[in-house]
Amino acid sequence: PPGAFSSPPPADDSTSPTADDSSALPLPSTYITCGKCKSLFAISSADLGAHGKGRRVKCSVCDNSWYQSRDRLLDIPTQTHELLPLPKSDLERIAKNLEREESADFAGVFKLYVGNLDWNVKEEDLKEFFESGVEGGGEVCDVSIVRGEGGRSRGFAFVTFYEEEVGRKALELNGKECNGREISVREPNN
Repeated sequence: PPGAFSSPPPADDSTSPTADDSSALPLPSTYITCGKCKSLFAISSADLGAHGKGRRVKCSVCDNSWYQSRDRLLDIPTQTHELLPLPKSDLERIAKNLEREESADFAGVFKLYVGNLDWNVKEEDLKEFFESGVEGGGEVCDVSIVRGEGGRSRGFAFVTFYEEEVGRKALELNGKECNGREISVREPNN
């Protein structure tokens, strides 16, 4: 799937590799950033063609295209950072934001703290729980489960809603059961 460091296909060459088959390619040492959705893409100078200063590239996440010059490639900090694919939930959020004419990095307007979570609960579980549990329905913009070292859930998360009214209705889910646990739902301290 498209990811944070997959190579975008050139805008004018349909035979070039796409982000979907980038896992078979070696990771270049440089990257670019989409100016619209802020996704990152691994790309080498050779990907920009043999002639000229660069070429047009197209974001595989939001379809934004721009001219990318060789002198504007950024070095991937492999000594201090781990490169991970963009999670499906982030791709979906970006697409929904752009559809709603919000900025790609918009994360909602009303955030809730959700505690006493089952250690195995996933972001998708919480998204479905809140979207189906709120009277009258509503959309969750973002779910962030807080994890400790090693990636294990710390038992709480933050859920953000596109609309404040939906978030306020979600407060009524305090004490309801999610994945076998009675969860705590409240506004965050900060």
